[in-house]
Amino acid sequence: MKPNFLITIGRQIGSGGLATASMLSEQLGVPMYDKNLLLEVSKESGLACELFEKRDEKAAKRPLGRFFGLRSTMQGNDSFSAFNAISDEQLFKIQSEVMRNIVEKESCIIVGRCADYVLRDHPRRLSVFISASLEDRVARIVAGQGISESEARRLIEHGDRKRADYYNYYTFKQWGDSSSYHLCLNSSKLGSIENVVKVIRNYMEIINF
Repeated sequence: MKPNFLITIGRQIGSGGLATASMLSEQLGVPMYDKNLLLEVSKESGLACELFEKRDEKAAKRPLGRFFGLRSTMQGNDSFSAFNAISDEQLFKIQSEVMRNIVEKESCIIVGRCADYVLRDHPRRLSVFISASLEDRVARIVAGQGISESEARRLIEHGDRKRADYYNYYTFKQWGDSSSYHLCLNSSKLGSIENVVKVIRNYMEIINF
């Protein structure tokens, strides 16, 4: 019997990476973790989810300069609170450990968060990176978020830089570099998210994944 499988998906802002992961999740019948991963991290660590949201996919530059409240361990006692100074690196380690726990229990798809690197020793892992033309990325964000093209371009520039800094900082590799992944796909060239998913699934069959 094959061990649980893991698909990690890195993506440019607006490339359709999340839609690809969602469609794969539905077709393969396995859970997908993106923002909901932060809820799992919060549950297992006992730390407030907001703490992880503030630092989600952001490179560490210095220890956090303020204190964050831990969840109360005494139900019904609103007056109880604890505080803990915690660095970005510690948050990353906590998140990484939760991801390892998840993949031990089930097959799944994880979007972003350096999962391809953190889980690089997983015996059955497929790492994918999805890109697209700037024109298509802008159009997808404008349609999805109802913002102007100039705002979409700013969002893309800021988001891509943030993701690259985060990935490069924690992995010592280059975000989006083909050597960092098993499969790199351009959703613009493939024409649709459905075709992106088809290619991934065909690749899985070819390598007997």
